[in-house]
Amino acid sequence: MVLLNVHIHRENKLTPEQRREALELGKLGEQMAAKHLEEQGCTILERNYRKGHLEIDIIALDPNPQCAQPRFPSKETTNELIIVEVKTRTHNTVFQPEDAVNHRKRLNLIRLGNQYIKSHGRKETVRLDVISIVKDDSGFHLKHIKNAFNVMRF
Repeated sequence: MVLLNVHIHRENKLTPEQRREALELGKLGEQMAAKHLEEQGCTILERNYRKGHLEIDIIALDPNPQCAQPRFPSKETTNELIIVEVKTRTHNTVFQPEDAVNHRKRLNLIRLGNQYIKSHGRKETVRLDVISIVKDDSGFHLKHIKNAFNVMRF
């Protein structure tokens, strides 16, 4: 936990130019993540879904669900709803991008995911994924972590 506080403290000292570059890198990472999901056969439902200060980077439907049973079984429900947090970093950071998805971020994803499910009448089983992207001298390296953290069903 101490290391995470140091990391957060360091990020707060970014110059305006560094902040702009980090935002651009994050947007590029989200585009790459959406393309990756589409290549896996997923349908993107929402990008940058927001309510108040909370945000989900990507909400998608996976036609190849990993869970055996949907939340509310029906003939037309075969997809799995995935809530995706995308983290993009450069190679010179101490942490892996997925390390930034801390307890508070997880709770916020769950809270906003529940709001989305209720407001859109979704019936699918829900999965929470993290897509981690690292940019280094050789290019971008994407890691898709399915079921990145387990929570009780929504």
